[in-house]
Amino acid sequence: MNDRPQPGSRSPDYARAGRDERRAYEVAPKPAPRRALRILPVALGILAGVVLVIVGATLLSHGSGAAQPPSFTPTARQVCDDLTAQRYDDLYGLLSPAQQQIGPSDQFVAVQRQLDAELGATHTCVYSAAQQDVSHVTLTLTLTRGSAPAAKAQAQLTYEQQGWRISDYNTSLVVAPTQRAIS
Repeated sequence: MNDRPQPGSRSPDYARAGRDERRAYEVAPKPAPRRALRILPVALGILAGVVLVIVGATLLSHGSGAAQPPSFTPTARQVCDDLTAQRYDDLYGLLSPAQQQIGPSDQFVAVQRQLDAELGATHTCVYSAAQQDVSHVTLTLTLTRGSAPAAKAQAQLTYEQQGWRISDYNTSLVVAPTQRAIS
């Protein structure tokens, strides 16, 4: 008896050994691929970058919101309301500190009253605005005084001291014609 297998046939032990070796190979845990370990720091870096961008954008949006001055519209409306109601003390209060240093409130009010006497009180005031930047606005006031046709005057609003102030204005707002001839 020949212990040798016939050519073309396999011994049962050989076939079983091959299956067992394959099974042992398949069951054994595979080592972690090195590629995954190389990608992990890159993925964590990208994730950290995205988080930083989101946090930065959030902080900037909240920070820039606080720096934005409020709308100038209520102040522009108040200028017109003060002119048409002849509340010149209140109008003086809207002047910037630099403008208020030109003269005291009573002098400003007296000049406005003189202007009312010579040209008539302002009975309509309409404004339009051209905003130059976040803290400067040019108002164009269309004023109707007495029976005279509407006249335009400009005032510059500047955001300072937590509010919009009149930082410059056309002298036709506060100087009576007789004073212009004298100056």
